[in-house]
Amino acid sequence: MRPARLLGLLLASVLAAGGCGTTPAPAPTADVYLLAGQSNMQGLGFVAELPAEWREPVAAARFWNGERFEPLDPETTRLSTRPGEFGPELGFARGLCDAGPGPFYLIKFCRSGQALHAGWDDNRWVGSAPGPDRANFHPGERPDDPAVGRHYRDWSSTARAALAALRAQGLRPVLRGVVWMQGEQDSKHAISAGSYALDLRRLRERLGADLGAPDLPWVYGQVLPHSPARERFTHRDLIRSQMAALDARSGQPEATPGMWMVPTDDMPLRDDTVHYDTEGQRRLGLAFAAAMLDLQRR
Repeated sequence: MRPARLLGLLLASVLAAGGCGTTPAPAPTADVYLLAGQSNMQGLGFVAELPAEWREPVAAARFWNGERFEPLDPETTRLSTRPGEFGPELGFARGLCDAGPGPFYLIKFCRSGQALHAGWDDNRWVGSAPGPDRANFHPGERPDDPAVGRHYRDWSSTARAALAALRAQGLRPVLRGVVWMQGEQDSKHAISAGSYALDLRRLRERLGADLGAPDLPWVYGQVLPHSPARERFTHRDLIRSQMAALDARSGQPEATPGMWMVPTDDMPLRDDTVHYDTEGQRRLGLAFAAAMLDLQRR
């Protein structure tokens, strides 16, 4: 055999075997969405009240159960803190399915009755100045800030653990967006209600920096649609106006690119006039999905 032909055969054999000089194939990507908030993210919808087709598994969705991602099956997956209940993740997942085959991965984190502003510790207002180890979603100004709230710390740790699990499966997780449903607690004080736009913008910036995903598309629901609100929500109108102003499309000074508000005034509530009922949670999740998909196309 001629030397040139022999050399050619040897090169072909090395390349076919993935020898020196070849680039490893990139890991397949995994589209990830973070969902977080307080009780209306936790969800008080009842799976048993859903139409039959909504109780079927969502084929393209995988849900983080704290240890692994499992197929999202409303009948068996623990979607809320109580069995048989669900939040906006179900409608969100079904809405995403309508737009593409998936799979996609959902990481949900909720703390009922908890605030974003640093002045809250659990459900007690302790003063506007940030303080250490408080029970709130305050993200701090930097990772080593002692005033980082416990809920933010736990949320970001949960997200990191879930992302690490995907990497351990040989996947490359890509954060595609955040769904946020929170604010009722912050409406109970003038300071936390009046700074909500700034605080939520800071939360987005810090989370993106901490997880290495800046400028994440972020959709959030406008809280407390019922008027008049219960007496404890003393600054309901103020926080709703802050939420509306933060929306990128508002034309207000607070408007922030990449952040869209989902109005909820037409979504039915339970008798407490605060929490969305089964139909309200269905609509809320679908509205979040529609907003997220639209925002991603911009």
